[in-house]
Amino acid sequence: MVNKIKFEYGEGEVSFPAPFNYKVLQTDSVDGSQLDWKKKIEQSFSSPIGSPTLTELVSQNRPEKIVIIINDITRPVPYELVLQPMLDELLAAGINNDKITLLIATGMHRPMTEGEVRETLGREIISNYYWENHLCDEEMSYIGELKEGIPLYVNPLVLEADLLCAVGVIAPHYMAGFSGGRKSLLPGVCGRKTIEAHHSLMRLPNSRTAVLSGNKFHETMDQAADLCNLRFIANVVADSRNQAVDLVTGDYKAAWEQGVELCRRSSIVRLEEAADAVIVSTGGFPKDINMYQAQKALENASYCVKDGAPIILIAECREGLGEEKFKEWLLEAEQPADLAEKIKNVFELGGHKAFAIARVAVNHPLYLYSSLDKNMSRQCFMEPVGVGDVKGILTDDKLVYILPHGANTVPMVK
Repeated sequence: MVNKIKFEYGEGEVSFPAPFNYKVLQTDSVDGSQLDWKKKIEQSFSSPIGSPTLTELVSQNRPEKIVIIINDITRPVPYELVLQPMLDELLAAGINNDKITLLIATGMHRPMTEGEVRETLGREIISNYYWENHLCDEEMSYIGELKEGIPLYVNPLVLEADLLCAVGVIAPHYMAGFSGGRKSLLPGVCGRKTIEAHHSLMRLPNSRTAVLSGNKFHETMDQAADLCNLRFIANVVADSRNQAVDLVTGDYKAAWEQGVELCRRSSIVRLEEAADAVIVSTGGFPKDINMYQAQKALENASYCVKDGAPIILIAECREGLGEEKFKEWLLEAEQPADLAEKIKNVFELGGHKAFAIARVAVNHPLYLYSSLDKNMSRQCFMEPVGVGDVKGILTDDKLVYILPHGANTVPMVK
């Protein structure tokens, strides 16, 4: 009987024959399903980190307008753990629901449809609270200039808020070090000019996964959150399986920093040696909704293999390549080196992720199992493969790492 390895693929799964010599890279983190989440929520919201409780903030400031920044469809959040408790406490503190606005942090992504919002938040929430998609190309409010000369334009609702809150997920991020906290604001609800200028910092050496010290991409996000008075966050901590394993609430910086330390333990896999090949899945929908999102898993996979070693990416990409500028850069390039040269002369948001794929493709042969057609796969510098093709790429005596949740697993070779 042939040993099989299952990977999440879209909203289903796909099985591949297991390599002869392989190791699955996952952390030994807490099983979030075993936590008493009701107790955890009560403790977190009654004793927030570095901040008064929401009830105390309401009593002290008597806010007339509360804005809660929430994630868009590309970044799933267990809202029952963070948003519903936040709303419940605000209502209990005497806030009427018509004083609360839910602002969807789309960044430069497409807006969510009403059906998607209903499915994500639930019928009760969208029936009782005003919600709005952030649209980065509409009129924004100018705050001032951030470090590195970045102009800060934000959604006007941010400045109208007497109390600005955010909910989200803390997980490894390939430029910001870690997601969550301040990332809800920048890039989440900023104007296109701000987002593009900010993302140009990805070219700096410390703008990478799990790195915060000297990371200017991260530092400017902190500054933006300060200037916009982001007051209170509720973030779940995700492990390498993209499952919630902890919860932090309170001051946007103090609570987030504690969450990051928990995330390091649940998402980083330390290795003694690099492998001869790697098979990586994003972890399924929505992480593999398009190639724009799937790129994160490819980036993480590149950290644990030898130079020249093959990387096999499993990503459905039901919405194709994704962002238009990303697609444009890929379609115009004949080879990976073209994008490495292009980004020296011009920086365009969307194009930055095409460059991120190209810099991996320069050092590794890339293979893709997806719903993309063959030509589109090759435009991503990846050779399309089927389940039966994988065995021919790998040799029996080589060590193969398996990353079933590559978007949230950060392998680091000592």
